[in-house]
Amino acid sequence: MPLEGLAVPTATLFTEDGEIDLSKNARFTRGLLDQGILHVFALGSLGEFPSLTFEERETFLETVVESSTFHSDVWAGVGAPSTKKAVAHADQAESLGAAVLVATPPFYLHPDAGGIRDYYRTLRKQTKLPLLAYNIPSLVGYALPPSLVHELAREGTLQGIKDTSGSLSSVRSFLEGAPEGFAVFPGDDELALDSLRAGARGAIMGMGNILPKLTVAFMNAARAEKWSEAESLQQLIATLRQVVQKGPFPSTVKFLMNRLRGVEVGYRSPYLPLTPEQEKAVVDALTPVEASFKSYL
Repeated sequence: MPLEGLAVPTATLFTEDGEIDLSKNARFTRGLLDQGILHVFALGSLGEFPSLTFEERETFLETVVESSTFHSDVWAGVGAPSTKKAVAHADQAESLGAAVLVATPPFYLHPDAGGIRDYYRTLRKQTKLPLLAYNIPSLVGYALPPSLVHELAREGTLQGIKDTSGSLSSVRSFLEGAPEGFAVFPGDDELALDSLRAGARGAIMGMGNILPKLTVAFMNAARAEKWSEAESLQQLIATLRQVVQKGPFPSTVKFLMNRLRGVEVGYRSPYLPLTPEQEKAVVDALTPVEASFKSYL
């Protein structure tokens, strides 16, 4: 499928004792696709990818891919602290049927530009799949330089980038000077509309876990250039995002998935269920605006 449109970085769902629940994840994936999601992005930040073992990644990804349809595809997060681990993740994801690979640069220790080049070039040699860089400086510890990303794009190493920097200027910096066909996706839901207007190919929207119908309606309106409708829907998405920010990530997303849509979720330490105090803060923020979401449930 083309690198465009709406992708949802999915939560990973667990049993009561913290094991991956394959049946829950299969149902959840099918539910997203039934709402019109084009791309399911598994094993991103919201999917708690550092918490899964290599063996768990295999059974989980296999379940997600088997739950997809010919109208959709699966993107897989493969970033790792080392090149060797990232290559193993990429090989695994490709063998299981993922359509696109999304890789943070190496994290914890911070390589120089030469190390980052080698990391992405080595991933490119290992796979024929489209490869997206993932700029998320708040969690990786540093930002990817646009000049380096564009260099890797011009040589065919990278086909796009997910930018979760919290900054529209950062999104623009990856758009400006990029080679033709390079796909930029904002990863901050509240920046989706402005990014699309600036030339982004689509958006990766975590709020699609909670209200997939809302994010699909937004993307359809934006891509049809129905700007007034898209602006109203963007505001609703921003309002939902503000509710999510009242509690810890990613547990608050799961709490709202369950409260608003009845999704069976499940948690794994250290990302635990909300405490009573945290739950109250989220519900207090949700209550005044909850009615505005009803038509998208």
